[in-house]
Amino acid sequence: MRPPKPSPWAQAWRYLRDPRRRTYVVLGAIATLGLIGFGIYAIVDGPPPTVEGVVYFTGDATKAQKDAVRKACPSVGGAIQEPPDRNNLDVTRVYPLRYDLTKASSSDRAKLFGCVSGRPGVLGINTETQGQ
Repeated sequence: MRPPKPSPWAQAWRYLRDPRRRTYVVLGAIATLGLIGFGIYAIVDGPPPTVEGVVYFTGDATKAQKDAVRKACPSVGGAIQEPPDRNNLDVTRVYPLRYDLTKASSSDRAKLFGCVSGRPGVLGINTETQGQ
């Protein structure tokens, strides 16, 4: 008669306690604890995510149309219009109008989206969350 087969937990425990694997088990445990610690830090004390609204313009929108939207839709409550970039990057020319929506309420966002949408040369506005 055969002895009963150990449970999967007992087999795993025996496998991990094998002296030939001790170094790898200790390193794995340290890495796991480090990941858990970093996860707790990121949730509890990490930097808050930032939300940015980017206005998308049509390909044939003129600089005057972009400037008109910038002047017509200033900051609304917590939706703060970011100053125009002074560099000459392609991204800056394509997406010249951005808003910081991190502290904006739902009504602030609705007012901003209503102001921006329907303007000549505007396709829409997109929100991007960074830092999550």
